[in-house]
Amino acid sequence: MVKPLLLTVTLCLMTAMPARSDDDLSSLELFNGAGGDPVSANRSPRPASQTAENITVVTAGEIAALNAHTLPDILYAVTGIQFEVNGTPGTLTNIEIQGSDFDHVLVLIDNVPLNSLSDNFPDLGSIPAQIIDRIEIVKGAASSAWGSALGGVINVITKMPQQDRVVDGTVSGSYGTRETVDGRGEVTGTVDRLGYYLFGGRLRSDGLRPNNQADLRNLYGKLHYELPVRGTLTLTTLYTTRDSGVLAVPNVDVNDKKHEILSSLALQLPLDNRLSLDASLRSRQSTMEMFMVSSPGGSVMQSTREDDDSTGGSLKLSWLGEWQLVVAGVDYDHVRVRLRGGRIPGEEAKNADRLGVYLNDTFTVGNFAITPSARFDWTGFGGNRFSPSFGITYALSENSLLRGYTARGYSLTSLNRAESTEKVWTSQVGFESGDVPYLWLKATLFRNDTWDVNSNEFGAIVKKRQLKHGGEFELRTVPVFNTSLSSGYTYIRATDGADGAVLNSVPKHTLKLGLRYRDPSRFQAQLIGHYIDWNAIDGRNRGILWDLHLSKTFEYSEFGSVELFGSLRNIFDGQQYLSDLYKNTGRWAEVGVRCHF
Repeated sequence: MVKPLLLTVTLCLMTAMPARSDDDLSSLELFNGAGGDPVSANRSPRPASQTAENITVVTAGEIAALNAHTLPDILYAVTGIQFEVNGTPGTLTNIEIQGSDFDHVLVLIDNVPLNSLSDNFPDLGSIPAQIIDRIEIVKGAASSAWGSALGGVINVITKMPQQDRVVDGTVSGSYGTRETVDGRGEVTGTVDRLGYYLFGGRLRSDGLRPNNQADLRNLYGKLHYELPVRGTLTLTTLYTTRDSGVLAVPNVDVNDKKHEILSSLALQLPLDNRLSLDASLRSRQSTMEMFMVSSPGGSVMQSTREDDDSTGGSLKLSWLGEWQLVVAGVDYDHVRVRLRGGRIPGEEAKNADRLGVYLNDTFTVGNFAITPSARFDWTGFGGNRFSPSFGITYALSENSLLRGYTARGYSLTSLNRAESTEKVWTSQVGFESGDVPYLWLKATLFRNDTWDVNSNEFGAIVKKRQLKHGGEFELRTVPVFNTSLSSGYTYIRATDGADGAVLNSVPKHTLKLGLRYRDPSRFQAQLIGHYIDWNAIDGRNRGILWDLHLSKTFEYSEFGSVELFGSLRNIFDGQQYLSDLYKNTGRWAEVGVRCHF
C-alpha cells in the first residue's frame, strides 16, 4: 500500500516548473476574506458589508492547511456545523447547521444540488477536497434564494483553471492507519482563450471503525472559455464511484455502493455596463444501493436501490445601479426517482417538474443596505411554497457592521412520507468587526421556529413544532510571532413547541478551537479542537477531540515545490457521538507528500 506514496515522491522529483506564491495572512476582514470579495451563496453577489445573512466563507488557504480528504474534513472545523456521523474519510457523513437536521441543508457543487430526491440526503463524503477553491455556508433559512433550504446552504465553488500558464499541476499521496491511502493528481492551464482543470483521485481504507471501509474514486473536469467579445462559457463534470461500509450491528453489516455523474454548463454574459445575464444547464444521475449483509458469511439479506435523475437549468438577470442591485431569476428541474427493494414492494417511481421564480433587491442608503427578497416554488411532490426574506445591514465602519435577517423557509424532507414538507421562520441579529487591532470578531443570535416536523410515534407520523434559539460567537487573531488563534462557540436551546420540553439529541454546546503556526521557512502546524454536547440518551461527549496537522514545503526555483505533511487525528482517542450505532473514529495518523509544479 506504500506504492502510491513512493510513486508520488518520484513524480515530485521529476517535475520542472516554477513554484506558486502563498496568500498573505496579514489582515483579517469581513468573512475573513480578502478585500471585500463578493459573496454569492445568496445568489445576489455583493460585498460582505451588504450581506445580512449569517455566512461563513472557507478560503483556499484554510482548506490547504487541513490536509483534508473530502468535504466533511473541511466542514469539521467550521463554527455552527455539527457532525451526526463522523467516520472513515470517503464514507457517508451526516451534518447539521445550528441544530437543523441533515435533510434541511442544501448542498451545491457548481450550482448542481447534491441532495437525493427520496430523503433529501446530501452525500458530502463523495466530494474530494482538492477540487474545492472556496466554500460559502449560509446558516439559516435560504429558501428565498434556493427553494428547499430550511436549515441553510453549503455552496461548493470549485477551482478555476490556472490562467498564467499552459501547464500547472499537483500530484499527492498519503498513507495512514488501517491502510488508508489517498492518491490524487491535477493538471491545469490556459491555451489562448480556453482554460482547463482536470483531477483524478482514489481514496481507500480498511475502515477506521468496524465495517466502515471505503473505496472512493473521482474524476473531475472543468473547461472555461473566454468568448471573443465578452462573457465566458464553463463546462464541468464530476464522476464518482464508491463502495463502502456504513455500520456494523450484531450479525449484520450495512454497506453501500454509489455511482454518480454531476454536470453543468454555465454562460456568463455582460449585456452592458450594468446588466448581465447568467444562464446554466445542469444534470445529475445517481444510483445508490444499500445492502444488509449477514456477518459472518457475507450473504445479502436485504437491499434497496435508489435511482435519482434530474435535468434542468437556471436563468438570472442582474442589474447594478449606483445604489441598487436587482437580481431576478427562474429555476427549472425535471426530477425522477425510483426506489426498489427494502420495505417497498416492487418499485416506486415518481416524476415531477419543479419551477421556482425569485426576485432579490439590495439597495443602499448611506451606511444602510436593505435586502428584500421573495421566491415562489411549484415543487411537484411538496405543494406550492412562498418564501420571503428581509435583511438589513448597517456599516459602522469600512470593516464593522450590524446585521439583521428574517426569512421563511422550507425543505422537502422525504419522498416516502406524506406531506413531508417542513417549514421554518428564521430570525437573526448579528455583529461583525475587523477593526479591533489584531482581532476579528463575529456574534449572531438566532431563533428558528420550525413546524410540520415529521416524528415517528407509535408507528404513525405525527407533526411537531420545534423552537431552537441560541447564539454563535467567533474570533480570530492575525499572526503574532507567526502564530494565530481562532475559536467558535454555538449554543442551542431546543424545545418542543407544544409543551416547552427540552428536546434530546440536539447539540446544546459546540466548541471549535484552533491554533496555527506558520513561519517564513514554510513550516506550518495547526492544532484543532472540537467539542460537542449532543444532549443524547445514548450519545457520548468526553472532553475535546484534538487534531494536529503538520507540513513543510521545500521550494526549488527550477523544479517547483515539494511539501511533506502529516496528521494525527483524535490525539487522545476521545469519544463524541450522537448514537452508539455511529461512534466517531479513534486516534489515527497519516503522512504524505504533495508536489506542485
